[in-house]
Amino acid sequence: MVGGAALLLTFAACSSTDYTIPVNNFAAATGNAKEALAGLNTEVTTAYKGVLDERILSGRALLRAASPECLTTSERCRLMVTSAAGEEFYPPEPPLQQMTVLMEQTDAYAKNLKALLEADTATQVAGHVNAALGSVQNLAEILAKASAAPGVAPATVPDFATPVGAGVNWVVGQYVESVKVQGLKDATKAAKPVVRDAADLFALTASIIADVPRATLAEEVSLANDTYQNDRSNKAALVKLTKAAAKYDSLLTADPPQVFQRLGEAHDALADALQGGDITLSFAISKIEAFAAEAENLSKIVKDLRALLPEAGEG
Repeated sequence: MVGGAALLLTFAACSSTDYTIPVNNFAAATGNAKEALAGLNTEVTTAYKGVLDERILSGRALLRAASPECLTTSERCRLMVTSAAGEEFYPPEPPLQQMTVLMEQTDAYAKNLKALLEADTATQVAGHVNAALGSVQNLAEILAKASAAPGVAPATVPDFATPVGAGVNWVVGQYVESVKVQGLKDATKAAKPVVRDAADLFALTASIIADVPRATLAEEVSLANDTYQNDRSNKAALVKLTKAAAKYDSLLTADPPQVFQRLGEAHDALADALQGGDITLSFAISKIEAFAAEAENLSKIVKDLRALLPEAGEG
C-alpha cells in the first residue's frame, strides 16, 4: 500500500483540471472537423455531379448503363459516364466515405477523453478510458484494412481495449483526480500512434478529394466565362460565371489536409505533455488552438460552398 500511496503523490503533481480546457477544446475541434469532413464530402460530390450533368446535357459526355450491369442476372445496376476525360460511374460516389467513418471513431475517442475528466468516480474514469481505447481499437482496425493491399488480409491489430483503468480501480473518493490524470495518460499514450496514422491518412485522402474535381470545376469556370464573354448583357450567364468561380474558389481555399495535419499535431502534443517530457502543456494548448482554428475555417468554407449549391437538397 505504501507503493500505491507514493504513486498517488506522483499523480497529484498534476491536476486533471489543468487539462480540462485543452481536452474540451480538442474534443470540440475534433467534432467540428468531423462535421466539416462530412460536409466537404457531400458538397464536393454535389458540385462534381453538377458539372457531369452539364457535360451529359451538352453532349460532351455519354451516359449509359455500365456493362455488364443492369441485366436480369446482374447484382448491380449503375450508370457510366464516358467523355474525353475517361469513364466513371454516375452519379459520382462520395470519395471520402471511409474517411468519415474513421473520423467518427476519432471523434468518439475525443469525446471519451472529455467525459473522463468529467467523471465523479474512479470506476467511471476506468469506463471512459476503456471506451476511449475501444474507439482507438476500431480506428486501428479500419486503418489496417485501408492500408492492406488488394487481396491481402489486413495486419493484426493489438488489443487497445485492455481495461487500463482496472489497475487504479482500488483508488476511491478523494483520489479520483489522480485517477483521471493517469487515465488520460494511459489513453492518449496508447492512442498516439493510431491517431497520428489516421491524421496522416486524412491529410493524404483529403488532398486527393481536392484534386479529383479541380480540373472539372476549372473547366466549368472556363466554359461559363466563354459564354458570358460572348454575350455580356446576358444576366443568366453572368450569374452562372459568378457561381462557378465561387464554387471553384471555395475548393481552392479549403485546405482539408492542413486541418487533419493539425489534428495529428494537437494530439501528439497533448499526449507528450501528459507524459511529462519536454513538451509543455502550454505548447500543447497552442497546437490544439491551431487545430481548432483550421477546423472552424474549413467548416465556414463548407457552409459557403453549400450556400452556392441550393440544388444539393433537390434530389
